[in-house]
Amino acid sequence: MKKKLLFVILTLLLSLVVVACTQDDTNKNETEDPENEVEESAEDSEQDEPSEEETPTLDQEQAKEVLNEYQDKFMSVIENTEDDGALTDYDSKESLKEEFTTIMSEELADSFVAHYFEEDNDKVYVVSTEAPVWFEEDSDFSFEQVNDVEYEITQERSNELIGNVRMTYVITSTDDSWIVNEVRSEDLNGENYENGEDEEQASDESNTDDNPETDTSEITDTTAEDLVRNHLNISQNSDIHVVMDHKNDDGNFVVQVYELVSNGETSHTATIGWYIVDQDDGTVEEMM
Repeated sequence: MKKKLLFVILTLLLSLVVVACTQDDTNKNETEDPENEVEESAEDSEQDEPSEEETPTLDQEQAKEVLNEYQDKFMSVIENTEDDGALTDYDSKESLKEEFTTIMSEELADSFVAHYFEEDNDKVYVVSTEAPVWFEEDSDFSFEQVNDVEYEITQERSNELIGNVRMTYVITSTDDSWIVNEVRSEDLNGENYENGEDEEQASDESNTDDNPETDTSEITDTTAEDLVRNHLNISQNSDIHVVMDHKNDDGNFVVQVYELVSNGETSHTATIGWYIVDQDDGTVEEMM
């Protein structure tokens, strides 16, 4: 009897020990689970956070590549023509604009298409005129970052046709590439004579009967032509023609500068440039 009682007691004690150990393991697991949940939550949160996009940057070599591609795009278009001057690869100005917008803004593409091409009978023809003022890679230039997505290359150019100008090429970032957004031209002839009396006197002395000073109090067609002549230093007896063509939507004068080119018994006009004369103050600006 005593042995049975002792056996029962030992069995009960063993059962209590087993239950106690099981309870400890359960409590321990419950204590560790919240920590694991916190760690997992933190890891999920880190994965969910969006990564910061890197701001695109442009160095000088890349900028030169963009401007070279900008020039190559235009030249490749006008060099592929038929005998009558019609483009071989484009049958509308719209398709031509679409091609240009791969390297330039829509506004600049519109300007190029309007100035250098004409559409007739489902064909696009090259207008006989001067080429744009291109960036010269081997000449001095300045390179400036305007903001995170815009850069400017500035270069001074000088020749008989364009005079002395400062060209500014604005390059901006699009979704996946860099394009030429804008091209500005600043005439430096006037600027050279604004820094002192000596320059003003030199400018006055340089005026001759061929380029008389123009009165801008009342601007007429003839006045606009004279203003462009003075702007380009073209004398009255020059073979270069300066003709007021029309007025634009703002009421300003649009003047064409061209030469007559003879081909045997026939001749055609070769446009040197188009210029806008402000109807109010007579300032002259080249159409880009």
